[in-house]
Amino acid sequence: MNTDKKNIMWNIIGATTNALNSLVFTIIVTRLNGINDAGIFTYSFATACLLYVIAVYLGRTFQVTDIGKENSDTDYIYNRFLTCGIMLIVSIEFVIIKNYDTYKSMIFVILCGYKCIEAFSESIYAIIQKNNELYKVGISMFIKATIAMLTFLIIDYITKNLIVSSISIIIVNILFLIIYDIKNVKKIKIRKTKYSWKANKRLLRTGFFAFLLNFLGIYLINAPRYAIDDILTNDLQTIFGIIIMPATFMGLLGQYVIQPLLVQITQYIKNKKYKQLRNIIIKIIGIIITLGIGVFIVAYFLEVPVLQIVYGVELELYFTSMLVIIVGSVLYSIGIVISTILISMRKTFMQSIIYGISAIISTILSYNLVKKIQIQGASITYTITMLTVAILFVIYLIYNMKKYKKDWEKQK
Repeated sequence: MNTDKKNIMWNIIGATTNALNSLVFTIIVTRLNGINDAGIFTYSFATACLLYVIAVYLGRTFQVTDIGKENSDTDYIYNRFLTCGIMLIVSIEFVIIKNYDTYKSMIFVILCGYKCIEAFSESIYAIIQKNNELYKVGISMFIKATIAMLTFLIIDYITKNLIVSSISIIIVNILFLIIYDIKNVKKIKIRKTKYSWKANKRLLRTGFFAFLLNFLGIYLINAPRYAIDDILTNDLQTIFGIIIMPATFMGLLGQYVIQPLLVQITQYIKNKKYKQLRNIIIKIIGIIITLGIGVFIVAYFLEVPVLQIVYGVELELYFTSMLVIIVGSVLYSIGIVISTILISMRKTFMQSIIYGISAIISTILSYNLVKKIQIQGASITYTITMLTVAILFVIYLIYNMKKYKKDWEKQK
């Protein structure tokens, strides 16, 4: 099997298994610990994913597509130590401000620790991917996620203790990072520099808008959760966590399509190949829409009975809300793809503005609609938000493509 095919295959396997983590964890907690604990877990996990953006800061896409010589590979690793530390501090401050009880606070901080280790791994993955060994990243994510899920299941089954179970997945991730991921990087010839606060500041400054748009992007997905946390109950938080799972799946499909093509897209931008860039963007969006239609059809006939069997929770009342979320998740996936391409073009400022506007709309809608129509309001908020983001991103991408075409033709 050639490297490109191996990269695509293992990226799909690894990304899928890694994304299934939250779904499997939620199933385990719902079945073994009950719907109330599942509400605490799903909310804490989702919010940890938001704070994770602080730790990952620039993101793997930014690091992989950095083809200049100003930043070394070790600069990114040093920067990741700093941002991971900031994330942990923010997570502790968050539970203090929200005044959660000790149980919920511990679960929240532990899950933030888990996502922190994952964020550090991403800086290692970027180095491996730049070396055209994305398949090693996929293998890592697959094995690590599988072991983490099995460990969590075994520990929770034995102890019925969510705190101990959550700590176990941190241990798995730390061990695998040391034994496998770092070992892979040592085989690669990387650019090394000594720690420099100047380089750290440069990365923080350069990547601020990339960080901001990623942070706001995750916030948009989870804005209804925060309204539910403040207004409704833990069991309804569990329900929303279950029915929004397709959004995670569609986002994953978007990553399947874009990640193996990321280096190629970067080269098209660098070498001013406008037609090739335009064609690959159209092709990617076409694939996402086609996959989205397929997911909607399957969800219409199978989603409710399948999820009820898996989670053991009655979901018939939320059928319409599920379908609304499926539509929103397709729009979300398109937004992820366009955002990734714009990041490759280093167009992050306006993306942040778009996300900022959408975040304000989402927050206002969430608290108003959740208060009035509960879960249905949360699903409507999600889809309206994603529609807003998708439309604004498409307009901004078209504008930049026309601008790039004009600039490139002038340089011929």
